[in-house]
Amino acid sequence: MKQRNGFVSNSSSSSFIVKKEGLNELQIYAIHNHIEIVNKKIFPEWQYGEHPGESWNVKEDSDIIRLYTDMDNFDMKFFLKKIGVPEENIEDL
Repeated sequence: MKQRNGFVSNSSSSSFIVKKEGLNELQIYAIHNHIEIVNKKIFPEWQYGEHPGESWNVKEDSDIIRLYTDMDNFDMKFFLKKIGVPEENIEDL
């Protein structure tokens, strides 16, 4: 019989940065309020129903927005594309 010692996790974490250059105030607002935006059903093709998944941690600096989550259930890259964030502004960490 095999035994496993230590911490075991089924969660998947993810993080990346978004360059703010060229983003407008509405896009930045949407990133900070991504769960609220999806719950208002602005994107009908989003298939999360009333619970779109875990919200992401959002930290904004002068030129970038840092995004981090422990449980990657909310497709943030899909969301960023839908709100018009250029793909070249998104960088995986």
